[in-house]
Amino acid sequence: MPGKAELVMQYETSWKVIMNVLDEIVLIFGDEKVSFDKYMQILKTGLSSSELGKIPGTQDQVIIGDVDRSRSHKVRAIFIIGLNDGMFPSVHKNEGFFNDNDRQFLKNNGVELAINTVESLYEDNFNIYKAFTTAEEKLFLSYSSSNSEGKTLRGSILISKIKKIFPNLMEESDIIEKPAEILIENTTFDELLNKLGEYRDTGKIEDKWIEVYNYYRNNKVWKYKLESAMEALLYNNKPDRISGKNISKMYGNTLRTSVSRLEQYQACHFAYYLKYGLKLSEKDNFKINPVDTGTFMHDVIDTFFNNIKEKSYNIKELTDEQIQELVEEIIEEKLGLNKNYIFSSSPKYKSLSMRLKRVIFRSMQYIVESLRYSKFEVLGNEVEFKEGKEYAPIVMQLDSGQKVEITGKIDRIDIAQLGEDKYVRIIDYKSSAKNIDLNQVYAGLQLQLITYLDAVCEKEDLLPAGVLYFNLIDPIINSKKNLSEEEIEDKIRKKFKMQGLILADVDVVKMMDTKLETGSSDLVPAYIGKDGNLSNTRSSSVSRKQFEYLQKYTNTIIKQISEEILSGNIDINPYYNTKSKKTPCDYCAYKSICNFNGADCTNGYNYIANAEKEAVLEMMCSTRDTSKL
Repeated sequence: MPGKAELVMQYETSWKVIMNVLDEIVLIFGDEKVSFDKYMQILKTGLSSSELGKIPGTQDQVIIGDVDRSRSHKVRAIFIIGLNDGMFPSVHKNEGFFNDNDRQFLKNNGVELAINTVESLYEDNFNIYKAFTTAEEKLFLSYSSSNSEGKTLRGSILISKIKKIFPNLMEESDIIEKPAEILIENTTFDELLNKLGEYRDTGKIEDKWIEVYNYYRNNKVWKYKLESAMEALLYNNKPDRISGKNISKMYGNTLRTSVSRLEQYQACHFAYYLKYGLKLSEKDNFKINPVDTGTFMHDVIDTFFNNIKEKSYNIKELTDEQIQELVEEIIEEKLGLNKNYIFSSSPKYKSLSMRLKRVIFRSMQYIVESLRYSKFEVLGNEVEFKEGKEYAPIVMQLDSGQKVEITGKIDRIDIAQLGEDKYVRIIDYKSSAKNIDLNQVYAGLQLQLITYLDAVCEKEDLLPAGVLYFNLIDPIINSKKNLSEEEIEDKIRKKFKMQGLILADVDVVKMMDTKLETGSSDLVPAYIGKDGNLSNTRSSSVSRKQFEYLQKYTNTIIKQISEEILSGNIDINPYYNTKSKKTPCDYCAYKSICNFNGADCTNGYNYIANAEKEAVLEMMCSTRDTSKL
């Protein structure tokens, strides 16, 4: 093998190593028979303990090795990298089953195992001393400031010791300010792109980098790479408006949608386009998400009301024992269905299903209580707005000549009569705490309940009494003192109080809570003062006229949102709630597609105001143009 003498020597040495290992196996085991697996382990052990040395091929070379194994001669310069806390010196953990005392006992009795912790520390200190003293001219020490996940890393204690020994030693970092240098083609190309990015933002660039740019532009190999990189530098993520032809293919002349989808569009036009226009979705994972638990709880409550109706029970007369029996029966039946298999697939999910039982039972207790002490009766639960169902889809004619058809489902509709007037309230169950924020209604992000309220009022000729959320939660009670059972129960009851908007009418409020005379209601967001009037500041209420504003405004904004969708507007403009400091980007599945950057001049948030109730209602009364939102 001419010209490969070094490779020949490596092969020869490797052969000798293998033969030595085999000879040692024969010497130790002789004629003893062993299984193939055991023989394989013995052979691996023998080979792992063998070393293959190599004579340096030249004097000017770079040798890479770890501190423990490197046995180098004197060299001009040494670079020691990775001097991080816990890495250099390394943290020693107990090795195997035996501790240091066990090892010492065995050693005293003639059985010597691996070195103990103290001996390991001595060996580490010797290796560190050797590494630090091998260099003849220069010693470079470096450590990482963060890991691959971006978490902060600390320097080794050795760094602090070196600084104390050499107080004039200067520490440098390329994180705060990394000097750009013209070196080899590959690294200089990356530096050039950084400089071009700075030029794009500031309009300033050094003359030498213009010469470097011309070098790559006139180089046949690098020319096309430079052109591609320039396109990327000049890229902005602002999407083009969808053409009318493509909009027609996606949605047709009638936009068939739901209120929640329209709210999604207002949350971010681009996310709506990806989810409902292109129908992009994440890969299904075998795990329980909040939407799964919410769906399961809704399903159980819906079945509960249906079973009550089938068995001709009076829901207001149900005892806690009956409620618990019905809930457990329904849940056991639901868990047996294939679609809910995941809830019983592992001990973890079985534990979750037990918690769901507790949450649903307690929630049903307070749902029944809210009806027991109310003159409102359940008109329907899981009421659908769909062709062939209780209510037809909500159809609106747009100014463009197109139509929007809204389908959906509401959890519960209650009605009550006061004199000759009939009132209706819409109730929605939520698996997390939620309330109505008029600022979000104004921004088009919370339209569902008011939309369905308006549709039911129009069809049944009813007056609005309220739109409410009943939160299906597992409340935690915090207190600095010991509480009695009655006090604990009272605090839990307050946690289950419905939230939302109610009609500012004392008589209607007392129909929702027949126990209420004065003070705060346990069932709805209402407070009646000692004078017998409903408190405007301590109640979440609106007048009949204001409810009318809300209904008209909701219809108007739904039409305008629909027209925006059908016009092809897919701008990247997620909302930003100035009150909660939240944005849909926090939990968006499409962040990697849009690359939204709030600091970029081409991107921007759609800020939600934090105005008072009366101010928002006044804006709804006077504003019909969502461009002012």
